[in-house]
Amino acid sequence: MSEPEFDQYAENYDRLLNASIPDSLNEGGYFAEYKVALMAAWLKDSQPKRILDFGCGSGRSLPYLVQYFPSAELWGYDVSPGSLKFAGRRAPQARLFSDWNEIGTIQFDAIIAANVFHHIPLPQRKFAFQQCYHTLSEQGQFFLFEHNPYNPATRWIFERCPFDADAEMLSLQMAMQLSQQAGFTIKQHGYTMFFPRPFAFLRRLEPYLKLLPLGAQYYVQLAR
Repeated sequence: MSEPEFDQYAENYDRLLNASIPDSLNEGGYFAEYKVALMAAWLKDSQPKRILDFGCGSGRSLPYLVQYFPSAELWGYDVSPGSLKFAGRRAPQARLFSDWNEIGTIQFDAIIAANVFHHIPLPQRKFAFQQCYHTLSEQGQFFLFEHNPYNPATRWIFERCPFDADAEMLSLQMAMQLSQQAGFTIKQHGYTMFFPRPFAFLRRLEPYLKLLPLGAQYYVQLAR
């Protein structure tokens, strides 16, 4: 994440993303909300006071973080200043920054990284995990969501998306390995997003399928 590569896509991010997804699989903000809703369910009665959207981009997750955590202080970090301009429009109350040094000694009760790490160059991924680890409070939790490289539909969409041209997906196993190397403890992990919109009535079955490497994405819930 050393280069603000997304600046060139910031203005047209949503349009380019939607264009790369077939109509039958395109659900607008559904997938962004899906992740935040899972995060809220896992936190249950916990009320994080400060949340970081790590790699927030143009802010697709920010409105849902506001919705599900209305009392939390919301921060968004991304290396692309151009993307943060659009993120600010989606969530004016969020504190957005592109210089990691601005955090200082601030600690977060919850961190979410939704489809961020496949954009981080391989040599920098462990350091990115360490950044999240050191800014997570002692009782905080980190929620990682990534594309499942073993899902054919996910890979097909990934290969068509212009801002994923230089990206490289990481497997669930690699994500867990890197997170443990950074010092995290794994609370749970699994695959998710098995059923697209035409089969939405089957989504209640997804928690029972989490061990099958067939979901469009996977998640890892981490703690210190």
